[in-house]
Amino acid sequence: MLWNIKTKHTREDGGTVALELESADQTFDVNVRWDGCMEIHVYTVTEEDRQLKDTFHTCDIGGFIESLKSLNAVCADYFNEGSYWERQ
Repeated sequence: MLWNIKTKHTREDGGTVALELESADQTFDVNVRWDGCMEIHVYTVTEEDRQLKDTFHTCDIGGFIESLKSLNAVCADYFNEGSYWERQ
């Protein structure tokens, strides 16, 4: 997935303090701060419009990703024939 930097926020000394990013397909936009905290917005995108569906806030993106991977594994163990996880 490619990310486009929409806005870069800097300190007086030129250091980056925050980024506003958007995925190339416009499904996600993310506000990321220098301290690792971020707000992730999830959209549905159609030819007609783009609608916000969910927002997640985390200050531990690595932990959030690991939790999602663990959730995915549990779902794969418990759902079977015809499920999303069987097709993966």
